Amino acid sequence: MTLPPPAVTALPPEPRVDGEALVVREAASGRGTVVLTLVGSFGVSTVACLHEALSEARLDRAPHTVLDLAGVTFGDSAFLHELLTAHFSHRNLLLLGPVPRHLHHLFLRTGTLRLFSFVPDRRPLP
Repeated sequence: MTLPPPAVTALPPEPRVDGEALVVREAASGRGTVVLTLVGSFGVSTVACLHEALSEARLDRAPHTVLDLAGVTFGDSAFLHELLTAHFSHRNLLLLGPVPRHLHHLFLRTGTLRLFSFVPDRRPLP
């Protein structure tokens, strides 16, 4: 099933910014999917904005939470920890690609690649 991509409108008006990391929440699709676009470097000192955005999305109880990882320039174990927590606490977590090579290596080296559900682009978003 192919659905149109969600409208790109930041919600709330101020995106979550933490140092070199940025999380923008896009308008929900007609089915209530929450899309978070991640941009920048997510490490132990900058991952708080992702944690806050994921916490807000979880409270919405949306049927799907989508994380657009294409703009992530760095992710360490703190970043992976947030993704793992989201995997187990959100109804359906999808990681949107293309996934940067360094993140693919992080998932592969930590044995978490098979744990996550990936979608290659926005066309098949629920």
